[in-house]
Amino acid sequence: MSERRGAGEGGGRRPLGASLALGAVMALVASACGAGNGAATHFGLRTKNSEPVGLTGGPDGNVWFTEFTSGRIGRISPAGALDEFPLPVRRSGPYGIAVGPDKNLWFTEFSANKIGRITLQGDIVEYAVPTARSGPYGITAGPDGNLWFAEGDGNKLGRLTTAGRFTEFPIPFAGPMAPKPFAVVAAPDGNVWFTEEGTGEIGRLTPGGVLRQFPLTRNSGPEGLTVGPDGNLWFTEKESGRIGRLGPDGVSDFPEISKQSSPKNITTGRDGNLWFTDLGTNRLGRMTPSGQVSEMAVGGGYRQLEGIAVGPDGNVWFAETHANTIGRHALPSSEAKSR
Repeated sequence: MSERRGAGEGGGRRPLGASLALGAVMALVASACGAGNGAATHFGLRTKNSEPVGLTGGPDGNVWFTEFTSGRIGRISPAGALDEFPLPVRRSGPYGIAVGPDKNLWFTEFSANKIGRITLQGDIVEYAVPTARSGPYGITAGPDGNLWFAEGDGNKLGRLTTAGRFTEFPIPFAGPMAPKPFAVVAAPDGNVWFTEEGTGEIGRLTPGGVLRQFPLTRNSGPEGLTVGPDGNLWFTEKESGRIGRLGPDGVSDFPEISKQSSPKNITTGRDGNLWFTDLGTNRLGRMTPSGQVSEMAVGGGYRQLEGIAVGPDGNVWFAETHANTIGRHALPSSEAKSR
């Protein structure tokens, strides 16, 4: 069952102002992050050209991340101790990662078309997605005690129980562009929300399979998605260079960040602000719930900031794919522990 809602309904748009554990502490390169708000520290990965992409704060006090090219799952402590766990197939393309309802780490394997689970001890189990070449991207723990993931090439949303049983929900579309779901989150309303990079929409799916879609600005390229400090859905528009908010009153578009901006992923910090990675400016961005934006340099050279998450230490962590490093932006201790 599907229902579509236009952006103008209910308030409309309005502009707003190991198994193989290396266990080594890697070399750190610290640089000022700007805006008078902490500093960036970069943790270099031992595996060359591993291309870290997704990351999440783990239940063990560490940050866990995916290495897309090297086919590994990484774990890093707040002090910089690093472990890497190779997957059975090197070119499996691990991408998104999240803490599951069972307190294990669950991740998508874009190239291998699988969903994987890794325990805190590094034991790995994989489950093949029923739809061939579905290209799973984002993943989250759902409101129903299951894992939910976006099938970017299969144009479906998938649900997986912790016992390994799949259910898939096709996303209908009528135009020439396929939905290409990318990010997925569980929201306070008890539903699963996701971005549609291809059609430029935000989707909402109930655990029972009822779909509703919210059209955005055409060709805006929504990708990252998070539940904001205000309980609304906040998302990046990679192609239009904006951050959007979706609440009960409809979609509110914030001003263009910059003409070179290409915001990718987004998370809610413990300081009550939205934090995002910017591919276009090679910077880390921060937006207040009222729409004030500041961006800060995190280091020299092109670093390709991708995934972003709040670590168990309360700081902002991000993946630097091209630089082959994991970055940490330190918040003042009062802000990092405030929520």
